[in-house]
Amino acid sequence: MLHAYRFRVEFVWGHQSRIIGLSKTNPSYYYPPPTTIIGAIGEVLAKKYRLGEKPETTRRLLAEISSKILAIGVKPVNAVPVKHMDINKILAVKITGGIRYPSTRNILGSFDAPARGKTIMSSLDGNPPMIDIALVLTDIVFNIGGKRVKLYKDVLWGIHRLGSKESIVSTIRVDYSTDVGVEEGIVVTKYSFPVTNGVEPLEEIRRKWVYEVYVDPFKMDPRKSVLEAYLRGDYVTVYRVPIKIEAIKEPSIKLRISKPMAAYNIKFNGRHREIIVGRSA
Repeated sequence: MLHAYRFRVEFVWGHQSRIIGLSKTNPSYYYPPPTTIIGAIGEVLAKKYRLGEKPETTRRLLAEISSKILAIGVKPVNAVPVKHMDINKILAVKITGGIRYPSTRNILGSFDAPARGKTIMSSLDGNPPMIDIALVLTDIVFNIGGKRVKLYKDVLWGIHRLGSKESIVSTIRVDYSTDVGVEEGIVVTKYSFPVTNGVEPLEEIRRKWVYEVYVDPFKMDPRKSVLEAYLRGDYVTVYRVPIKIEAIKEPSIKLRISKPMAAYNIKFNGRHREIIVGRSA
């Protein structure tokens, strides 16, 4: 049996989900990437089940969630992401020339002011900016060091940030379904999707769709950090993400799906259907 969740988050201002592996001046993504969403779920699970904060436990938890996820996608509800960079004063924590910073002997060298990327989520209708996140899992029970950890709906209600600690969100709706169909062939989706073998974009029905490069959410390794995975290169994947340019109409795109990928047709609340694209079960 497949399990599907759809949850809606409301942003306070936007988010900082910066591209890792670059210099200290790094831009932000349009939306929180899949691994950031997995990390937000993992944070709530770790608190709820008191798993601790050891790096090896965190990596094992995120890898376990990743191994059960078949598809994960994002779509805007009423928001347009606006990327920008501004100057931020930061404290330097480093060792340079044998000197440990911050240092009282070198106050100027103890601070820096690089440009840092942020994404403002701008509302199209005067309400707080919102996005929907949908995911399909093979199981919602994870085994972490012999402890049984379960992804209930209230875990998703507990998500409070997506990105840096300043990227505050509120979960305002959570839907769960086991009415999940698996499709191949021609489908239409409104959610972000991976551009990989088995996914052929055919037509942008409504604009617009842009490309972003993420750490592959299906290949998280308990032996490596997300930074190591990104820098290796073979753990990254290209996604296409929807950008809403009209208040009422939603971006949509026609795709041809074949193995090793699949489209998941999910019925929420007995009537509303969503199509999200991911790997086949």
